[in-house]
Amino acid sequence: MTTSSMTKLPDRARRRRLVTDLARAEMTFDAAVLELLVARDPDDLEALVNLAQVCARLGRHRRGLSLDRKLVEARPNEPTFRYNLACSLALTGDLNAACGDLLVAIDIGYRDFEHLMADDDLAELRQDNRFVLVRDRMASEGFVLPAS
Repeated sequence: MTTSSMTKLPDRARRRRLVTDLARAEMTFDAAVLELLVARDPDDLEALVNLAQVCARLGRHRRGLSLDRKLVEARPNEPTFRYNLACSLALTGDLNAACGDLLVAIDIGYRDFEHLMADDDLAELRQDNRFVLVRDRMASEGFVLPAS
């Protein structure tokens, strides 16, 4: 948005746009710094986790998928890493693999089912027929599913 077109916005909308632009600039800066840290130490799990989160928020889904795969490779039995991989797979359109990794995440201990049911990253998967497998697995773990 150009400065001249921005001045035509009401003050509230202009402030909201400025806050959004600043937040995106901050995340872009954070991503650049984290990329440098990961380049220097590719096994720094904390930097990898943070970079994957920033990439997801920036909509860099392919990069996030690559990072989530690396995290699962480093810690295959970490439920949150597996859950995040499922989210990245869903965001990149691989619903079959997303469903599979979500099932693995549940099998190895992921239990935040309320979050799973509300997570925008999984919205497309929740609309897919394969999601019945995930719903069944959550029910077998004692989660009371909302009525469809």
